Amino acid sequence: MDRENASKLLRKVFPKNFIFGLVLSILAILLSIIEEQKISLIISTFLTCLFLANLYYIMPKINAISDKDKKRKKHSRSFKKFHLFSVILYLFKMIASIIGIVLIYN
Repeated sequence: MDRENASKLLRKVFPKNFIFGLVLSILAILLSIIEEQKISLIISTFLTCLFLANLYYIMPKINAISDKDKKRKKHSRSFKKFHLFSVILYLFKMIASIIGIVLIYN
């Protein structure tokens, strides 16, 4: 897949992925309140904030930088930094989610 089509695909997939994570983390907040799980509530609230940051700040920033980089035919250092940060943040959210699930059920 060429760069332009890959970009189009990613711009459709990742917002949905972040919205899905956001919805799940909000549901986890509600469940944490119902079950009176303070640790789960803290983790879920933190995850909600991170999904919001990804969805409304980091991803639009990456897209804007990528659009500027299209003329240059290669990714800038700024794009690479934001993209790496986004990937690390996403991995962190997955690990935190797993830890939260384990804490609730143990």
